[in-house]
Amino acid sequence: MQTLKKSLSSLLASLPPRPIEKDTLDALVQKTLEECRPNVSADTWKTKWEFVLKKDVYELAATEGKALKERETKYYDDLSDRLDIILTFTEHDACDQVFPFNVLQDLLETQTIASCSHIFSWIELRADRLTAGMIPQKGKALVLLRTLNDLLRRLSKMGSTTMFCGRILTFLSRVFPLGERSGVNLRGEYGPMWDGPGAPGHEKKEEEEQKMEVDEVAENAAAKDAERKRKEKEDFYYTFWSLQLPFSRPPLFADPRTFPAFKEAVNKVLPVIKEATAKERALMGNKVNGSAAAPNSLKRKREPTSASDASGNDEYYFAKYLTSPELLDLEIADTHFRRQFLFQLLILLHHLLTFTQSAKDKWANYRNRSLLFNFTLEAADAQWVQETITRAMEELRQTAPNGRMFAETVQVILEREKNWVGWKNDLCPQFDREPWSEEIEVDGEKKRVGLEEATESVRKKMRMDPEEWPYRYGSAPLTEIWEMGYRDLRDLEHPFQPGDVKDFVKKVKQEDMRIEMRKKQLLQKAERMAQARAKAAALKDGATAPGLPAAANTAPPEPPTQPAAAASVSSPDLRQNASSPPVFPPLHPSLPAKPGTTPVSGESAAASPARVSTPVPPPAAPAPPTPASATAPTPTPAPEPASIVLPPDDMIQKYEENKQRWSWLALRMARDQYLRHFGKIGTGDIILLAQEIDKERELREKALKDAAAAQASSTSPAPASASADVNGDDSSKDLKAESAPSEASAQNGVIAADEKVERDGEGDVKMEER
Repeated sequence: MQTLKKSLSSLLASLPPRPIEKDTLDALVQKTLEECRPNVSADTWKTKWEFVLKKDVYELAATEGKALKERETKYYDDLSDRLDIILTFTEHDACDQVFPFNVLQDLLETQTIASCSHIFSWIELRADRLTAGMIPQKGKALVLLRTLNDLLRRLSKMGSTTMFCGRILTFLSRVFPLGERSGVNLRGEYGPMWDGPGAPGHEKKEEEEQKMEVDEVAENAAAKDAERKRKEKEDFYYTFWSLQLPFSRPPLFADPRTFPAFKEAVNKVLPVIKEATAKERALMGNKVNGSAAAPNSLKRKREPTSASDASGNDEYYFAKYLTSPELLDLEIADTHFRRQFLFQLLILLHHLLTFTQSAKDKWANYRNRSLLFNFTLEAADAQWVQETITRAMEELRQTAPNGRMFAETVQVILEREKNWVGWKNDLCPQFDREPWSEEIEVDGEKKRVGLEEATESVRKKMRMDPEEWPYRYGSAPLTEIWEMGYRDLRDLEHPFQPGDVKDFVKKVKQEDMRIEMRKKQLLQKAERMAQARAKAAALKDGATAPGLPAAANTAPPEPPTQPAAAASVSSPDLRQNASSPPVFPPLHPSLPAKPGTTPVSGESAAASPARVSTPVPPPAAPAPPTPASATAPTPTPAPEPASIVLPPDDMIQKYEENKQRWSWLALRMARDQYLRHFGKIGTGDIILLAQEIDKERELREKALKDAAAAQASSTSPAPASASADVNGDDSSKDLKAESAPSEASAQNGVIAADEKVERDGEGDVKMEER
């Protein structure tokens, strides 16, 4: 033991000037341990070092009173050096891991508050080293928590030690996880019960004092009025302070008499609070939330006395308010006092909302029952609570200065408190999430990797240049409508309204345009694929050809002998599918089959405009070998481009169905009016039908023109008849009688022309029927 004491003294004497680096202290401690290890048994190694270190610290701590009286003392520096040595010995496994915390616990119990503040500053600086490997609710974590909680009990909640309490709580929240249950009031324990004015004992005492008083009723009205005001003031005093009882003990609401009394008291106090707020705003020159007073105001403005006052961030002072009756009016006039009361009221009102019937239905899922009590808030009372919350929040907004900001802060705090209450009701489950990981297979073995390794291939792909966009105008639908001729939104203002054959012809032509565009796209894609295959085959044949120079091997393939337009383009026969519906006869022999049905005969299907095919030319026969080819190796000729056959395409099939539907609708619409032309349009060619209708219209217009010309020629002597009309009425009547037959004949000519056209159409229909 004496050897260890001498070694420790030598170590303290060899310390360099402050500040001491950690590496330097580690080297000194390591040297001391190596020198002492041969002289000390391994079984008592840690115990002896702990005894020596603890005794040295306690001997220094015993000199605190004398050392602090000196003007220039090194007490705190020496204490910090010894605590550093203890921590370093522990890190070198010369002491137990809990040993530094046991020493700190003894020091904080025996030192003054000022010395405890210095010791805690050392704890804050060495927090990372002290809490290394600390497991919550085990080992040194329990000693640290117990030590700091004991220190908090020694400190006052008010006065100069408030900042020290905040430092301790902040340290605990930093070194312990957020979900640590040791800092949570799981059992719902409340603080001390209110025993001030308004408490049951105080009310009885006041009643006894009132009975002992002698009633001396004044006769004059002034005395009665003064007595009435005194009683009202006294009643308000007890009403106001009686609210502190339910604030401090919410389970009292289980008594049926508590809530009506609480409701009545709140309804009395809130108007007084509102009146005090309005009076304060009036005294401040009608300032609202810190806004400037009126320009014509003659009141002197208080200049800021410090930088904190100028910035509006002056330190908030938590006062312990007195309960003297003479001070209540002055306290209500204080802004901080009113805010404290309104904040307490809001906390309790939000707590009462958790006892509505709908909220109590969720209690079955709660694991912590200690926060609940037998009370149910009725619907009418719940509505009053909501209204009171609104009134209290409005008062906080109107309270200057910065009322709106203070009210919003209170609202955020109350919303967060709801989440904490729900977490406590579930017995504080862990909500920490593990880092993201994924299990992948590497070399036949499953391996769990992190986010960076799992997304490495995706990130490499994102850094590559993107492929060329296949659409010219952004997307396939946009490219399609642009190529169809639409250029502006005004082109879409007049949607298709079928009412004439020409409208259906326009729709059929649009579908034909879509079909052609789609076939063109498929043909171009097929040509690119064929060219790519031919190029790959040529490169492969050129690479395997023996005895040829590199230039011959890399020669480009010959161009195709046929143009791309001669390739076969075919679309699937929509009505030749085995899964098509059964055969239905058309409504009229001249009408085509309804879309979705199978035609009666194969002729109509063969004449359907839905298929476009180009004959495929036969492949060219290979040339006979020449004698020179038998002696010299020749490169394999490039294969002839095969005919391109488009595969069945869903979009083309859809367009064909649309085209058939428009044709069918057009024929149904024109059946009643233009049935006479159906014998001239084959199997339902809508374009041909429109042409026949135009021809008929031209004939009718021509007949009308002929009739008008005949009428004009018959009425040419009109100027002579005008003079006759002046001579008398009889001659005009004769002229009218003469002109009447000519007009009738003209009309008969038009009618005869129409009948002739109709007869021709009917004759064609009859011929078609035969």
